[in-house]
Amino acid sequence: GCGVQTGAGAVLNRIKPKKGTSIAVFGCGGVGMSAIMAAAIAGCDIIIGVDVVPARLKLAKELGATHVINSNETDPVAEIKKITGGGAHNSVESSGIANVTLQALGCLRREGMAVLLSVTGPEEISLPLEALILNPSVTLTGLSEGASNPQTFIPELVQYYKEGRLPVERLVKFYDFKEIEKAFEDSHKGVTIKPILRF
Repeated sequence: GCGVQTGAGAVLNRIKPKKGTSIAVFGCGGVGMSAIMAAAIAGCDIIIGVDVVPARLKLAKELGATHVINSNETDPVAEIKKITGGGAHNSVESSGIANVTLQALGCLRREGMAVLLSVTGPEEISLPLEALILNPSVTLTGLSEGASNPQTFIPELVQYYKEGRLPVERLVKFYDFKEIEKAFEDSHKGVTIKPILRF
């Protein structure tokens, strides 16, 4: 779906990380998990998943994250700088929460890139000027649909899936239609990322 294309494309098409670099992914839903899997495909050495749902953080580790941070328990910016020795080379923001956008920017090292993949709603975000002045050469960008050409990128993703490097089936769970309430509940709790109803 578009979530996989968006998350994976943010990494593979926009960031294009060098092997051995670090990336922090904020929000471990379908988009964020796809970014984590793509970062592993790209050869990132340090892949950090940030979320508040323990079940999602556990899955992030299974899908390629080398580290996970529960941002309800610790300051993710400080922890990312500690893990990476000064800041992540790149970050992806897929949570849709306004203050997380600032965290995705604040966790970067010099010349890092933060890619915004979600809309925060009616909230306005104030970017502190000192974040850009004291950390020069950082890039803040957004994109849609993974900055991809679907005719070529979808077959590329399918090939990664066939190779076992993009196990998107781990993101979905099937429910009979009579289980619709449980599907909503499991999605809300983070037990499943993408519930699919069978009619």
